[in-house]
Amino acid sequence: MFSVIFEVLPNKENWDDYLDNAKMLRPELEQVEGFVDNIRYKSLIREGWILSLSNWRDEKSLVRWRIRMRHHEVQQKGRDEILADYHLRVGQITADNNVPAGYALTEQRLDETEVGEGTTVTLINATRPAEWKQTNNPYDYAEWLGLNPWAANCTSWDIFDAVLTPGDQILLICWKDAAAAQAYEDASAPNDRARVRRVRIVRDYGKYDRREAPQYYADAKGGATLHA
Repeated sequence: MFSVIFEVLPNKENWDDYLDNAKMLRPELEQVEGFVDNIRYKSLIREGWILSLSNWRDEKSLVRWRIRMRHHEVQQKGRDEILADYHLRVGQITADNNVPAGYALTEQRLDETEVGEGTTVTLINATRPAEWKQTNNPYDYAEWLGLNPWAANCTSWDIFDAVLTPGDQILLICWKDAAAAQAYEDASAPNDRARVRRVRIVRDYGKYDRREAPQYYADAKGGATLHA
């Protein structure tokens, strides 16, 4: 299985445009063979950032979606008009303690990003219990899901709350390499309510970093673009 970890920062004046485009594409997305699911979350520590996390049976399924005309048109409009910035990481799910029914984890891609801050991402998600303490501190949420801020070779992390179902939260931790992620999992007692996934990042790129991007776009205005 593959995951697309798509973090976006819509321009404030284009927030509704972003949501409208996502809603418009949804019916077509759900018809793509091999599409599993897609959930949007808002960051609790980076104002305005949204995580669109989609999962796919395999990379071929993702390619089928990427070449859809309407999807490409929306991508172009998002890049040119709607999104101030974005960051895309695409990778193979190498571990999952709750694989969806009808799917299986199989080895598909062994290569890793050569330019990203880390080659491995851990995703930990769970629904916050209704009786759990009320807090406005996102670090409390992150630690409840299992964050160890002192873990070796953690390059970054964020905690997100689902846009449509508040209380469904996900912790994203980026690691320098797979060994660091494995060491963290071995040393940490996971939240027994949580789903834990590990993703080997194959491509890591963004609006201004095009070194591992799979398609051409003219350089975006507003920043210097990196090319391979």
